[in-house]
Amino acid sequence: MYQNEKNRLKEYKRSLEQQPVPEELLDDAILSGMKKAQQKKQPAFKKWVIPLTTAAVLVFAFVMTVRVSPVMAGHISSIPGMDRIVELIRHDRGLQTALENEYFEQLDVSRSKEGVIVTINSAIQDEQGLVLFYTVEIPEPVRDPFFSVTELLDENGNKVKASFSTGSGVGDDADPESTLHTGSANFFFEKGYSPGRELTVVFGDRQNQHVFDGEIEIPITLSTEKAETETYELNKTVSIEGQELTIKEVNISPIRASVELVPDPDNEKKILAYEAMKMTDENGEEWKQSTDGLTSTGDAEARTVYFESSYFDMPEELSLIIGKVQAVDREQEAMTVDTDTGEVISAPDDSGITFTSIDRLGLELEINRPDFGYSLFSQATDAEGETVDIPSAGYRSDEHKSMMNFTFENGDYVNPLTIDFAFYPGWIESDEVISIYQ
Repeated sequence: MYQNEKNRLKEYKRSLEQQPVPEELLDDAILSGMKKAQQKKQPAFKKWVIPLTTAAVLVFAFVMTVRVSPVMAGHISSIPGMDRIVELIRHDRGLQTALENEYFEQLDVSRSKEGVIVTINSAIQDEQGLVLFYTVEIPEPVRDPFFSVTELLDENGNKVKASFSTGSGVGDDADPESTLHTGSANFFFEKGYSPGRELTVVFGDRQNQHVFDGEIEIPITLSTEKAETETYELNKTVSIEGQELTIKEVNISPIRASVELVPDPDNEKKILAYEAMKMTDENGEEWKQSTDGLTSTGDAEARTVYFESSYFDMPEELSLIIGKVQAVDREQEAMTVDTDTGEVISAPDDSGITFTSIDRLGLELEINRPDFGYSLFSQATDAEGETVDIPSAGYRSDEHKSMMNFTFENGDYVNPLTIDFAFYPGWIESDEVISIYQ
C-alpha cells in the first residue's frame, strides 16, 4: 500500500514538472571524448504539499533505482568523484551512454563561503542544452539539505535564456550525518540559442537552512564545440480517436531527444498532456519519455516533449508511439466558480470531480480516482480578465479517491473565477507506430 502511495506522489510531482513553460525562456567537443579525466509501514493516507509555479525552475530531490551500465559504472566510477555522478543519472539511459562514451567535460572549479565549498565537477553540453554536476561540502550536517543552482549567467552577467530543473542525490537512504552532497542542474535551451562558453553558475540554499547567507557564484569556461543534433523532419499527422496531431520533427542530441507536436486547432478536444509516449527500435527496445525535471515545454497549441537520448546507441530503425493522452472537450476546458457564494457555475459533466470547499482563499476537491496524481490547475482569471495565480497545491489520496486543494495568491479579485484545466482525468489513446527513420 505504501509503494502505491509513493507512486501516486511521484505522478503528482511529474504533473508539476509537465506544466507548460513558454519557449521565450546553454568546444573540443566531447566528440572524441572530451576530457578523459586521467587525474582523475506507513499509513496509506498521505499528504504532500508543493509550491506550484509557471516559472521555468522546477526543483526536486528524487533518486530512481534503474540499472546502470556495468561498463560505465566500472570505468567512469574509477575517476575521482564520478561515482556520485553515476548515481545521479541512474534514471537516465541517455546520460549514462554519454558518460560511457566519455562525452563530458571535467571542470573541478570551486568557490567557498562561510565554510561551505561548492564545486562544479563536470558538464555535458550539446546544441539543445547543458547538464552540470556539482558537490557541496558543508561544515556540519543539516536536516533535509538542498543546495542547488538558482541562476545561470552569460558572459555579460545576464540570465541565460533557458528553462531548467535541478535535482539532488538526497534520497530516503541518505546519511543524515553527511556533510557532502551531490546535485545536478539540467538546462533546456530555446531552439537555435547558445549562451556562449563563459558562464557563471549561481548557487543558493534552497531550504533556507542558513548554512550560508546570500549566494555563491562560480565562473566556468566550456569548450567551443558540441556534438551536432540529429534532426528528423517528419510533418506526419496522426488521428487519436478523431483528434488530429502533427509530429513536426524529432531531434536527438547527446543529452536528450525531443519531439515537436502540434495539435489541430480545429480539434473538438484540447490536448493537455502526453502521459506515455515512447520511442522504440526494430527489436522493441524502448527510450522513454522523461519523467524527472522538466518533461516538456510549450503549451496546448505546440508542445515539445523530452525523451531519453539514443544518440550514442542509434538503432537501425526508430519509431514513435503516442500512447495515452489527456484531453478535455474544448467546450469544457475550464470551470467557473463564484468564491463568494461557493457556487460552481460551470464544470465538465463527466470529470468525476466533486468540490468540497470553495472560498476566496482557495478550493478543495475530490476526484473519484485514487491514482490521478496530476495537479488540475495552475492559474485562474477573474471577471475583469486579471490573472489570479495559484502558488501552491496539496495532494492526498486513499484507496478510493484523490483529494486536492489549491490556494489563490490573494483575495483581491472580482468574481466569478474562470479556471483552465492544466490536466484533466479524461483520455484518448493511440498505439499507432510512427516511423522516425528506417
